[in-house]
Amino acid sequence: MKEEQIDFVIPWVDGNDPEWIMRRNKVLVLKSSDSLNHRYLDWGLLRYWFRGVQKFTPWVHKIWFICDQKPPIWLNRSHPKIEIVYHSDYIPAKYLPVFSSHPIELNLHRIKGLSDKFVYFNDDTFILSPLNSDFFFKNGYPRDHAIINPITATELARNGRGSHISPVYLNDIEYMNADYDFHSCVKAHPLKWFHPCYGKNNFRNLLLLPWPRFIGFIETHLPNAFLKSSFEKAWKNDYDILDATSGHPLRDDRDVNQWLIRHQQLADGNFIPRKPLMHCCFSAHEDDERMHMMIRRQLQPLICINDFKPLPESSFKKLRNKIQEDFDTILAEKSDFEV
Repeated sequence: MKEEQIDFVIPWVDGNDPEWIMRRNKVLVLKSSDSLNHRYLDWGLLRYWFRGVQKFTPWVHKIWFICDQKPPIWLNRSHPKIEIVYHSDYIPAKYLPVFSSHPIELNLHRIKGLSDKFVYFNDDTFILSPLNSDFFFKNGYPRDHAIINPITATELARNGRGSHISPVYLNDIEYMNADYDFHSCVKAHPLKWFHPCYGKNNFRNLLLLPWPRFIGFIETHLPNAFLKSSFEKAWKNDYDILDATSGHPLRDDRDVNQWLIRHQQLADGNFIPRKPLMHCCFSAHEDDERMHMMIRRQLQPLICINDFKPLPESSFKKLRNKIQEDFDTILAEKSDFEV
């Protein structure tokens, strides 16, 4: 079988760049959580993302590095696999400037030259051990899991007031129910909603099956595999909300995000089931020994280190150094993506 051509896409921002800060401050509003600088702290981990790609996924076709400022000086821009993409290269001018991840995500299909099969990484997700291409795609389809999970008040509160992520859960599902009939989707592809690789989560799906509408999905906060055609279909069917979200330069309670397109791939049956990776997302504001062990012992192939809460400067530096030391135990060697 011909090897599948799969690209990686990763957005990046240097929150310490004075010129970028000046541009962002022009559009800041007081109620926006995007005004919190901890969202843009530099943990010094991007090198390890590139090192992980070279060491553990050497089969990747292209890496599309999205930014709205000068790329890191250490990045080898002449590497044949690296493509630098500025916001103005693919996001329509009427939406610019943007300082929210949502417009950046929802317009990915407009990147010229992007493969129809790609994996979207946030810059806080990292590869820890070897992965074959069929971890992300198989027979032309994304690998994913259709596991139902109700959106509860506890789940929304977990993100904190004013986080501008909690309402996204609800908005995504609202549009899913407007576009799809839950039971029809399950009946069309029953073996994708109930699969041995889901393990005990099959019981979760079975117990929630009587509910007549979509009530939410498990979101692991790890890289998602997409078909570019899925974005094109979403823009055709839900232009109103994708256009409105893209027009918000900062995160807004009315937004949707890339999860909506992931959910639509699941509803359409455009995926092949894969065992979900659970408990791989950690908060960078906590010195969690489980996180350090997962990196050093490579207990899972992927990890997310999320920095959604602030840290005192001294604590931030101490934890940053400790996490860098963790990565150095498995990814100390400089990659070809670094000059």
